[in-house]
Amino acid sequence: MSTNPPPGAERSHRARPRKDRRQALIDAAIELLAEGNSADISAAAISRRAGVAHGLLFYYFTDKQGLVAAALADVLANLAEFQEPEAGEQSVRARVEGFVRRHIEFLERHRALYVRVIREGELGDSVVEDAVRKARAEGAQQVAALAELSEPLSPLQSAAISGWTGFLDRTADAYFDTPDLELDAVVELIVDTFEAVVAATHSPPETGNRDQ
Repeated sequence: MSTNPPPGAERSHRARPRKDRRQALIDAAIELLAEGNSADISAAAISRRAGVAHGLLFYYFTDKQGLVAAALADVLANLAEFQEPEAGEQSVRARVEGFVRRHIEFLERHRALYVRVIREGELGDSVVEDAVRKARAEGAQQVAALAELSEPLSPLQSAAISGWTGFLDRTADAYFDTPDLELDAVVELIVDTFEAVVAATHSPPETGNRDQ
């Protein structure tokens, strides 16, 4: 029995538009990364999963690390869209609660990828650092808009909300690692903390000498 590919199969790979071939490589990298620590994420395996020529990976991304960075950026871009408010979320509190809940649900949905690439830094900090920093900055801007904070944010507000996004992710980690934690309670804690952080930035500065 012939093991040759069906007529035209190779041509169909070549004929795939450039944008599709690039996205196919990104999708394949995400799939392999999400399959867990035992998954083969060599350049050859990614190209094979994508169904494109091996050399195209290096044409589009220079190296595998560049592809992984692009794949992570693709996932994080989907996170920003997923966090957008739903129609029924009218109050500030409801919008922020929805943002936090969907953020945690998204991380849970992409748990293997999140643990492997971001939390454990398996592929090296240089691969993920810029993408994670950008995503957190965009998340901070997104939640500030949901909370109807006036633009531009003060330096103190920017610092506070940036710190809160780190708290959000660390608390999400605790939720994933602690079976007895309830999602509703975690969401309420995170949103209460957000409100307290924002309120603190509106407090008048203390006067007097700090050393007294």
